[in-house]
Amino acid sequence: MTLGEKIKLARMQKKISQQELGDIAETHQKNISKYEKDLVTPSALVLKKIADALDVTTDYLLGNEVDSAIKDTALLKQFKEVDSMPDDEKNALMKVISAYIRDFRTKAAYEV
Repeated sequence: MTLGEKIKLARMQKKISQQELGDIAETHQKNISKYEKDLVTPSALVLKKIADALDVTTDYLLGNEVDSAIKDTALLKQFKEVDSMPDDEKNALMKVISAYIRDFRTKAAYEV
């Protein structure tokens, strides 16, 4: 997937227009259109603003992350904090997360 395709996909998932993204990223809507069509590559500064506006990382947009990487920047920041915790604290948190995921999957299975 190209940079432009990723910008467009993330923008559509966020349900914002090119104009809205342009306003947030402090660039013109026409530039957003050109980025999405891969006619022009945004500067590093604009790319960072676009990534922030779309709640993705610049690495994701540039194709430097694997598909399974965390794209939710708020969640990624929290996991980075967890990574710096002592092992016993991390293990306790992992048990809570595992229990929540198990409960979520169970609930989803019964909703089908």
